Amino acid sequence: FSSCYQNACAAAQEMDEVYVVDSRNLSSGQGLLVLKGAEMARAGASAKEIYEECTRLTNKVEASFILDRLDYMHKGGRCSAITMMGANVLHLKPCIEVMGGKMAPTKKYRGRFRQVLLAGRDDVDPYRIFITHTECDPADVQAVKELLLQHEPPFAEILETDAGSTVTSHCGPNTLGILFMRK
Repeated sequence: FSSCYQNACAAAQEMDEVYVVDSRNLSSGQGLLVLKGAEMARAGASAKEIYEECTRLTNKVEASFILDRLDYMHKGGRCSAITMMGANVLHLKPCIEVMGGKMAPTKKYRGRFRQVLLAGRDDVDPYRIFITHTECDPADVQAVKELLLQHEPPFAEILETDAGSTVTSHCGPNTLGILFMRK
């Protein structure tokens, strides 16, 4: 998503036993990998083992964000004025997913976004999931938590975080995402 990965690789060349993982993700998608790496380090894994496992897992991280409005996507040049106006007038909630290291729109929803998360999914690893948002209504965040608590099998850990700068600047307020690993 930026030159941070290349800069980290350049810096790592000057050090021994430093490995840089290209998370191919953002926000809490990176956090899933960081937490996995920390758990492995506590268990005594080497830096190289942690690097290899986190690199392998990058393809299993899934991030999807549902936007309230398209104003910020339009301001950033990521959608046309007509698309923005149509979506806003029809109260469409576009879903932005991170795939292959890039943000892309996938589905569009109408109404409250809290009703569509994980619908029909049986490939979700129930170990850990993040709810990440940009200044969402606390009632919406709580409703999403309650839906996730009903997930079968149940999640071992549900974490709530504020979205990072990339999601916040491109998607605007009242954007809510879930980030997890696939089985």
